[in-house]
Amino acid sequence: MTLAQESVRQALYRYARGADRLDPDLIRGAFWPDARVTLGTIYDGNTAGFVEVAIGFMSMFAATRHDIGNMLMADDGDSIGYEAYVRAWHWQADKGTELEVMGRYIGRAEQRGGEWRLAEHGELMDWGAERPVDDSWFKGNAELEKGERSRADGSYRWLTGLA
Repeated sequence: MTLAQESVRQALYRYARGADRLDPDLIRGAFWPDARVTLGTIYDGNTAGFVEVAIGFMSMFAATRHDIGNMLMADDGDSIGYEAYVRAWHWQADKGTELEVMGRYIGRAEQRGGEWRLAEHGELMDWGAERPVDDSWFKGNAELEKGERSRADGSYRWLTGLA
């Protein structure tokens, strides 16, 4: 993997982490301001509008986790096309269910001024399921610090350079 490709991977990671931590600055920092984001009938527009939609949607859940897996990239020098497999988990505490979606992030990143960010982004859904979940173990387990959906999350102590 080239340094440019790693930069694109890091942009995708910032986007996923920003969604999970409800951090608009992280999401915004993964995309160029004039990026085009197309999500089926959900959204088609620029970064500013997408950040609002993403934070609004993710806020409906008590917790989310977006894991990025297999990734392919086509590098032509000034831009890199990407396909990244994603497994997205959403905890709907009020309903006692979890929503799990398997899909792919697809798009193109561009380098501007030595920095790589996403310039065109879309998502493909390959599978999804909603299931009942018993979260009593999580609620009763006090041994580990719980994650937060904000900059109060313990990870921000170590990741001070993000966004």
